[in-house]
Amino acid sequence: MNIFEILQKNHLFHNYQPLHHLADDAIYGYEALLRSTIQSNPEALFKIAMQSNTLYKLDTMSIEKAFAHYSNQPNDQKLFLNMFMSTLLHPNFIRFMHSILDLPTSPVPSIVFEMNEAKEEEAMWESPLLPTRINMLREMGIQFAIDDFGQGATSLKKAVEMEPEYLKLDRYFATDLATSDKKQKLVSLFTDYFKGDTTVVLEGIETEDDLKLAKEIGIDVAQGYYIGKPQALVVG
Repeated sequence: MNIFEILQKNHLFHNYQPLHHLADDAIYGYEALLRSTIQSNPEALFKIAMQSNTLYKLDTMSIEKAFAHYSNQPNDQKLFLNMFMSTLLHPNFIRFMHSILDLPTSPVPSIVFEMNEAKEEEAMWESPLLPTRINMLREMGIQFAIDDFGQGATSLKKAVEMEPEYLKLDRYFATDLATSDKKQKLVSLFTDYFKGDTTVVLEGIETEDDLKLAKEIGIDVAQGYYIGKPQALVVG
């Protein structure tokens, strides 16, 4: 089955992975992870969409479905949504966002768009339109995160210039954090550097020891299988 059949027959849904605020172990929000009933590999799904020029359609459909499903969650629990740079820069995207934010039927979630650093879209980060688009969406109350921070050589440059509300550290930094002095120093460096302006989120927490160490060195929000696996969201 190709991407057009997936989109037309609505085989898409989300699993939601919790993010925890470590100071009080409260749920901070959820990341909506797009899934398909007939394509088990999400990366393959997005690759097919890129190749068939339907990535914008897939991204906006994901946003719309997540909004509708998440609207009954407490408004202080943020909704983190992955989005491609080409979607943010698409000429129809601002109009699309106004159309769903202005719906009177349900409360609007507190939204954080996680910017995807796809290699195929690397050049788009240099677009002169980018700061304008980000400002327009921030005026709507939307916040931003850079996902997988630390994975690429240009991540720090992007963080400085984009000034995101969140940095989601790549899961590499969480793996064996409790036993790696070098990773502890790097994570501490990130939290100290961005303190006050940007919330640093550590992804990929999979052990109790790594979670404990993350809290000790100043991580405010964490995510990972030890905290909670992606699953269907109980609405309400």
